Amino acid sequence: MTATQLITLEQLLEAREFRASHQKELIEKYRLPLVSFTVNMPGESKKTPDSSIIFREGCNALVKKLKETDCGLEYYDSKNPDTGFEAFFVVKTDERSLKALMLKIENEHPLGRLFDLDVIGVDGRPISRETLGNSKRKCLLCEQAAHICARNRGHTVETLIEKIHSMVDSYIKIIS
Repeated sequence: MTATQLITLEQLLEAREFRASHQKELIEKYRLPLVSFTVNMPGESKKTPDSSIIFREGCNALVKKLKETDCGLEYYDSKNPDTGFEAFFVVKTDERSLKALMLKIENEHPLGRLFDLDVIGVDGRPISRETLGNSKRKCLLCEQAAHICARNRGHTVETLIEKIHSMVDSYIKIIS
């Protein structure tokens, strides 16, 4: 992978808007729940060697889990903008079961904490972790809720990136 591209907040916000629009189009077209997958990657560079590995392994884990549970994959697409890898999976199953499967991946896969597997229901609303009785995600480095740590800048971006790199390195050793 070549040198990483630094992105601006404006680019990140535009990418979010595009992703939300694409999600809406897919739900309207298929009338089925959707998994929108991105990588939890802090900092100004979203496409790195580590995020590439995380994304590939997340997509593989998701497809494997769908096959294991006989959920039908109606549509799949992935995109590779400078703002980070993203994939869209339209799945023939009910949205709560789909969210439960995604939580299972996030909780059990060695890199699952770095996967952002959002499930969007047929009404266009995200299905939250809390809907199924799960707590909010914890920070990678401490026991505080991740969104609070991020908002308060509880850790430096460099420290978070070091932790992510360590997780990816450990994973590579496991599968090698």
